[in-house]
Amino acid sequence: MKNKTSLEIALLLASMLTMLANAIIAPSLPAISKAFDAVENVETLTKLMLTLPALTIAIIAPFAGRIIDKHGRINVLIVSLVIYTIAGTSGFWLNDLYYILLGRIILGLGVAGIMTTSTTLVGDYFEGKKREHFMGLQGAFNALGGLLFIPAAGFLADINWQYTFLVYAFAILVLLLVPFYLPEPKHHLKHLENTSDVKVSNKVWLVFISSFLTLVFFYIIPVQLPFLLKTFSGVNANQVGIAIGTMMISLAISAMLSKKVRQQLSFLSMYILGFILMALGYLIIGVSSSYLIAIIGVIVVGFGIGSLIPNANLWIMSLVPLKQRGKYIGKLTRFNFLGMFVSPLAIQPIQNALGLQYSFIAVSGILLVLAIGYFAITKLNLKQYEKLKI
Repeated sequence: MKNKTSLEIALLLASMLTMLANAIIAPSLPAISKAFDAVENVETLTKLMLTLPALTIAIIAPFAGRIIDKHGRINVLIVSLVIYTIAGTSGFWLNDLYYILLGRIILGLGVAGIMTTSTTLVGDYFEGKKREHFMGLQGAFNALGGLLFIPAAGFLADINWQYTFLVYAFAILVLLLVPFYLPEPKHHLKHLENTSDVKVSNKVWLVFISSFLTLVFFYIIPVQLPFLLKTFSGVNANQVGIAIGTMMISLAISAMLSKKVRQQLSFLSMYILGFILMALGYLIIGVSSSYLIAIIGVIVVGFGIGSLIPNANLWIMSLVPLKQRGKYIGKLTRFNFLGMFVSPLAIQPIQNALGLQYSFIAVSGILLVLAIGYFAITKLNLKQYEKLKI
């Protein structure tokens, strides 16, 4: 029992490092932009610090999935943790903006390996209701990582923007735990043969697209919110970190409670609910006139996102066999982080046309249209979707 508890803690701590790995430095973005104000297009380059790791992950994750299916999970996880630690902290000891951006690209290699491996291990270690419970717990710990790391980064950013990169050193603790408490799944080697003969339903593409859209809208908070909050009087980097941290509280609560909601709704219907909540949250942010009102909107967005983070992982595991689990979780990771990378690029034209604050209202409208679209899909194929529980 003790070993099982240690296994769960180690796996949850590894999960904490991933979903918001790119966003840890979000509170320091304005300060970084100011520090390198002599660099051309510095604001755009600064935002790339958040999104470049996502591009690397989108490219690498499927290959990471294939590697862990072929060579095992734990060795890949250990190497990924080492890369994460070194590349993540590189902004502390580098003083050139372009070298820091290179470090962010390399960070993506580590995140891709950690996220693909840790999610696959959940499928390996747990089954049935226990897996669903642990997925919700994993989503909550992802949020807890944001709740701890981002406010800490905000506090450090008010001292010196470079100190925020030291938060990535938390990975050292996980690196020390993994070799002792996470065993290579025994059944893994039994399922390596003839994987090419296994056919997977085309419904996986609906999972990929849904997860991609979720992350596009999720990442508006860490990338765009700091610049909006800075327009309110008296808001500092620490308060920006707290604002993002409050979203992680609601995200964690929602991820834990979504298990009960998911028992009543299909996977697809969960996206309708999540998109509606996110739309409401972004509308509140868009009409806010103060820091506190904006935080209310951020919390509502967190509830929407929290209901969807475990949803995609559980959905994909219900569709693919054990033999190809790593491969398809790697593909899901690609779409997740591709959504993160695309997010600022997709929102920027809306901001240019409407302005920063009104762009949040526009995002709310887009999310409502998506919710209606998903509702139409369920109605057009009601019998089929209910039968397949998607």
